[in-house]
Amino acid sequence: MSKPFKALDEQISILKSRGLIVHDDESAKLSLLCNNYYNVINYYSKFFMIPGTDNYLHDVSFNEILSVYYFDKEIKSIFLKATIDIEKCLKSMIAYYFSESHPEDYSYLNVNNFDCSKITKTVNLISGISKTIAQKEREKNDNSVKHYLNHHFNVPLWVIMNYLSFGQVVQFYELMKQSDQNKIAKKYSFFANKALNVSTIYLDSNKLLSYLKNIHEIRNITAHSNKFIGFKCKGNAQYLNELHSLYNIGNNDSKQDVFNVFVTMRIFLAPGNFATFNNSIRKRMVHLSKSINSINENEIFKKLGFPYDWYKLPPMNS
Repeated sequence: MSKPFKALDEQISILKSRGLIVHDDESAKLSLLCNNYYNVINYYSKFFMIPGTDNYLHDVSFNEILSVYYFDKEIKSIFLKATIDIEKCLKSMIAYYFSESHPEDYSYLNVNNFDCSKITKTVNLISGISKTIAQKEREKNDNSVKHYLNHHFNVPLWVIMNYLSFGQVVQFYELMKQSDQNKIAKKYSFFANKALNVSTIYLDSNKLLSYLKNIHEIRNITAHSNKFIGFKCKGNAQYLNELHSLYNIGNNDSKQDVFNVFVTMRIFLAPGNFATFNNSIRKRMVHLSKSINSINENEIFKKLGFPYDWYKLPPMNS
């Protein structure tokens, strides 16, 4: 049976009957109207409720729940920006190294330039790229695809890359020949050594791909209205001692939560950019810690996988 519609006044009354403190009814109603009762209350209330009941803990306020809701949105925004930077770099490197190995026109539409053991996936990828080219060619407005078709009779990979999704780009890397994958993995190994100030890291393509797939999942959820707190990736990122040991993550530990993706993003971002990323997350955690009083803020942060009191660490230098 579907739940009946409830007016804003009724929504507030229900919350109060369950022990929630609402300091300003009109402000609370406006927040529910603009953000949706389901989105704000049904998930974020769980942190503040007496286990096994629909009632709230003592002295929980509506503003605390709203603070967690906004924290989730803000953290997603921070991660989204970082994943966009990672996507741009990955697109550029794939375009460069693939074109270097396969310089002929439309080489990326030739199935023979990819891993021959993954023909079906490669055909699907090429079909998707072809559709993108055709779509851009039909557009009324000028774009780079139309420009290259009209003036050069060819659309280079570095042009069409701008129109591919992050998922398509990660799959492109997965389907490349091993020799081409290795060139990119070698470059990311260089980045990782520089980021961690070591010289011992060698990333193989499988390890790199395990990180990229999880970053892609994070990108997808941060680009939409899905809740971020409690999210876990489908795949378990592979262990990299030089990186994971810095964060007390063991080889046998699960590496699927948001914190573990945050950790692996360190080798994909320039040191200064990662420091900004790190410190931005920390600032939002500090802000939330000052906004909630009825529970320990670490109850929120551990749902993202962040260690107890991680946010109290000093800011990272760029």
